[in-house]
Amino acid sequence: MSDLGDLLALALVGTARGALPSSALPSPAQPSPGPQALAQASAGLTRPDPEGTLLARAALLTLAHRAGRLPDQAADLPPPAPAETRPEAPPSAAQYLPLVMGTPQLPEWLGLCARAGWRVPAAQLPALLDLARHDTGLRERLRPVLGERGTWLAGFSPEWRFVPATLDDGAWTDATEAGREALFRSLRGRDPHSGRDLLAARLPSERASSRKRLLGALLETLTPDDADLEPLLDSLLDDRSEDVRTLARRALQRLPSSAYNARMAGRLAALVQVGRPGVLGRLTGQTPFTLTLPSGPDPDGRRDGLDPGLGASGLLGQLLGATHPQALLTALNLPPAHAVALARQHEAGEELAASTIATGHRALAAALLPLFPNDPGLLLLGPPEGLRVAVGQALRAADAERLWPLLEALPAPWPADLTPPLWEALRRSLRGVPYLSAWPYRWREIYSLTMERADPHTVLTASSPDDLTPFAQQLLSELRGTFDLRVAMQREFKETHP
Repeated sequence: MSDLGDLLALALVGTARGALPSSALPSPAQPSPGPQALAQASAGLTRPDPEGTLLARAALLTLAHRAGRLPDQAADLPPPAPAETRPEAPPSAAQYLPLVMGTPQLPEWLGLCARAGWRVPAAQLPALLDLARHDTGLRERLRPVLGERGTWLAGFSPEWRFVPATLDDGAWTDATEAGREALFRSLRGRDPHSGRDLLAARLPSERASSRKRLLGALLETLTPDDADLEPLLDSLLDDRSEDVRTLARRALQRLPSSAYNARMAGRLAALVQVGRPGVLGRLTGQTPFTLTLPSGPDPDGRRDGLDPGLGASGLLGQLLGATHPQALLTALNLPPAHAVALARQHEAGEELAASTIATGHRALAAALLPLFPNDPGLLLLGPPEGLRVAVGQALRAADAERLWPLLEALPAPWPADLTPPLWEALRRSLRGVPYLSAWPYRWREIYSLTMERADPHTVLTASSPDDLTPFAQQLLSELRGTFDLRVAMQREFKETHP
């Protein structure tokens, strides 16, 4: 046993039941220093009592043991980061990145950096990757400006697996579900055809939660050009997961020529009978519709997501909401306005509007706008000026509940002439407001959107201290400061990279 082991054994039984180890005693014949130097030093430590002597010698031997421990063998060094293909953002532009880190203005800085063809400074990579862990929207902005070093660095932390590595044989196998979604999104963005091939090859063997993630990512970019995916999507109608089946139906609905839409259109044609308008109908342009439930069973109804217990109007609503509008119009041989009349007659306008927005059918959106004049999704699909006119009406009415969803849908950057009336509307809403919780929630959301998306180059009128509380003046001052920061940031990018 070593000297330290002997001391520990004595400590367990107590110094009254044993003597200090003899091996710790000095050896007169042994010169110092030498192999016995530690034993000599230990033996030279004495205290007035045996317990103190034992503790002092144990401390010395423990310290010597730790100090003399051989270091662990170093692990193999990882391969170095690949050479960068983009230049780093110059200091004049990069100086604004710490100022907007973690603020709503960070996506704007990243967008400016991407458009300039630069990458973020290496020192800021860990902080940006950490911020993107919980912000999926930020991830999309960050990927183009990470550079080779950022992608390389993300591979060292499981928390940063949302950054796609190069797609090779092992990348998909080693990736988490979030990482596989990121790999698919990245490939889909670069090469939609290869993205479809990847999905067709990998999706069937994925877990249900991963299938759900990948289908959700597909839905964001699905177009009629993805008709090659129909066999895969149709097979998912028999999936064990209800969520996966629902997502597959939504995807098939967006493929106008899919067999799914053909089945839904056939059900509509069997359900709806279009009558001949009478004199009054011809004068008003109204067409009578009658509904007749099919008498026979529908073998594919459950597979296509239909509830077998619905009445005629309920079935119509479900079909209108789950069928591509073009398949619907073709099946019933109706113009968009008459399809809207059918939905209105049977109180299924909301289902038809939801289907129209999901599939981006502009003709039907224009026909639905008189029924839903303030629906942001329909306004985005309708005539270009429609959304701006609706925003102006909501601003003049100072109706925050109506204004917020319209502004949220308005593509950024907002037109410059929108900033002055927004500024005035915010000022009016802040009159007499002493603190934040006394300010209506919708106005707070509009304030946040304005900071992020409004054109900042407009010269704002000064706030009058007479009609505003100190709290309101502070908020408006912060809005001005944010606009000034955004102007300076945009100017720096423009001057450095015109």
